[in-house]
Amino acid sequence: MQRDAESTPGFLRRLRSGWAGIELTLARRFGLASTEERRFFLLIPAVGVLAALLALLVEFLMDLVRSLIWGGGTHLLEAATTVPRWLVVAGPAFGGLVVGLIVWIGGQKVGGYGMGILVESVVLRQGRVPPKPVSMAALAAVFTVGAGGSLGKEGPMIRLGAMVSSWLGERLGIGPYRLKILVGCGAAAGLAAAYNIPVGGALFAMEVILGNFALEIFGPIVIASVISTLIARAFAGDVPMYAASGYVVESGWELLAYLGLGIVGAVASIGFVFGIRAIKILFARQRFVPRFLAPAFGMALVGVVALWFPHVLGSGFESITLAVEGGLPWQLLLLLPLAKVLATGLTAGGGGAGGMFTPSLFVGAMVGGAYGSALHGLFPGVTANPGAYAVVGMAAIAAGASHAPISAILILFEFTGNYDLILPLMIASITASLLSRRLYPHSVYEESLKRRGVDLRYRMEEAALAGLEVEGLKRADTETLSPTTPYAELVERFLATHRQRLFVIGEDLTLLGAVSLHDIKHVLEDFSALTAVVAHDLMVPVDRVVHPRTRLHQVTEAFSQSEFERLPVVDPQTGVFLGVLSKRDVLAIYSQEVLGRPSTLATFVRPDENRDYVELPPDFSLRLVPVPSVLVGKSLAEIHLPQRFGVRIIELIRQRGGQRERMMPAADSVLEANVSMIVIGPHEAVERLRAGRLDDVEGVSAGAAPGDAEAIADESET
Repeated sequence: MQRDAESTPGFLRRLRSGWAGIELTLARRFGLASTEERRFFLLIPAVGVLAALLALLVEFLMDLVRSLIWGGGTHLLEAATTVPRWLVVAGPAFGGLVVGLIVWIGGQKVGGYGMGILVESVVLRQGRVPPKPVSMAALAAVFTVGAGGSLGKEGPMIRLGAMVSSWLGERLGIGPYRLKILVGCGAAAGLAAAYNIPVGGALFAMEVILGNFALEIFGPIVIASVISTLIARAFAGDVPMYAASGYVVESGWELLAYLGLGIVGAVASIGFVFGIRAIKILFARQRFVPRFLAPAFGMALVGVVALWFPHVLGSGFESITLAVEGGLPWQLLLLLPLAKVLATGLTAGGGGAGGMFTPSLFVGAMVGGAYGSALHGLFPGVTANPGAYAVVGMAAIAAGASHAPISAILILFEFTGNYDLILPLMIASITASLLSRRLYPHSVYEESLKRRGVDLRYRMEEAALAGLEVEGLKRADTETLSPTTPYAELVERFLATHRQRLFVIGEDLTLLGAVSLHDIKHVLEDFSALTAVVAHDLMVPVDRVVHPRTRLHQVTEAFSQSEFERLPVVDPQTGVFLGVLSKRDVLAIYSQEVLGRPSTLATFVRPDENRDYVELPPDFSLRLVPVPSVLVGKSLAEIHLPQRFGVRIIELIRQRGGQRERMMPAADSVLEANVSMIVIGPHEAVERLRAGRLDDVEGVSAGAAPGDAEAIADESET
């Protein structure tokens, strides 16, 4: 070890020393005892910074593509009315061709990776956001939105922020519960930087992606969102997106009009979701356009729509501004929602990438403006200008389409900076959200997941269990009975265990039934029959079983209806008994994943098969790790894992002829390709060893330092 320290470059030693000082400060001042807590604390502001920089980069690239196709210095609405008509069709088609090229090179589609992929990552993937599809979709979104595709710029910004936060958290050994919070931090920071809405961005991430408003989640997400907003404001300034400072509630009776707008918004939001869904289905069923040409075909059709309604190009910022200012005639306000739904469906259905939030704002502004124009024409003295209804309509349809009224209210408040409209925003948004949810239970972000059979009725806490399956938590049951087990032996088995129920297994390993401690006492009434009684006579059918693929949130329902501490795990096809699932293990998972407390899942089995549960420190893991390829052929004395990793090997398991052969580790034990190691050590080190990331550890492939073999030999005896 002395030799390694001398060979370490000076700047690395100073870096390590500085990092140690930071960790010591965090531990003393903020009470962050574990390494994971300290890293999570430092990642929160880092995520805010990175998400802001990525959002600014995406914005810059979209503007660059827009200026190359449509000409610099002009908005899309203005450009579409001044450039040649052929360019209105060819511009979006060119962007679609580039998107198709990305699809062809990447070998997978880039559309469909909206907020759904983040919700799925939280619910089913323990907070892991796949980098490749998100990165490819972000690149495709640059050309989709920049060329005039009818989607929003916020989509890639949100997903990139969530992806980079998930990637960093996973690399730094952050546990699943905190990793999900980091995903929310990245998503909130991305949206906040996109539209200068720190509070709305934070609440959107909590309401749509995490489905949780716990205080411990709110703090980190707000911090990341605020940091990201400050960086974005340094480049883009600090002004509301849509100036609506002059609008007020003209009378108390007008609140009824906004209630009516909420009802209209609910119906319009359902039409928005179903319209886009129908066009996507048509594209999915067509066979005459190859997949890599579908984006160009879809966006060329968007250009055709734009020949009559250029307002549908891009995010529609200019058109929304006109609606908010009351500058669009009511006839156009009625037609533009239909045109926007058609253009958005063509863009998304063809395979373009982008966000759905901005199109919902566009439709809301037009529907609200048309509704306000009609009311203001009938009751000019007691209703506000139609622009006020356009603002409230944006919130109503955004809430109805996303089922997220709280974030819709705050986002529109930050968009306009007008506090006088807060009551209309609340009434219309909550009404639209509640009614649309009753009419159709799935939001625009859940549509793609619903079609794939992904159940999203649960969120943060329940998702901690829904993301795990029984297969990963079941235990072998060594206390089973056969149908012919005599009564005397059966009583001895109950006396030797703390269990209240033992399972009866047939010769073909199928589950036949169970014998409970409560049932055997009735036989004591007839002593003469005791010698003839066997387990088959006492067993009763098992009313509740679980399958290996059953998710743990469903298991909790089964446990709530059962008086026993263990449920049998059986194969759903053959009925073969596979083991048991313990209620204690499920509660330990809940404690670890939801409450963030160390669980007692490390189990040591003595020769008499009684189990001892040992609570591990928060930073430690006990894992079954396959031998990394770089270590195959080396002895334990050569690799000296305790000295380099702080990881200790408890047992080696070799697979031979379909059977497991267990071996105690020794200094001369040679690791083979078919060997797995049961190891214990710091979580980060165990995960690095499991992933085979050994290059960053000095001397792993070198010979052992003096005394290493003796240390390993002593350790193996322990």
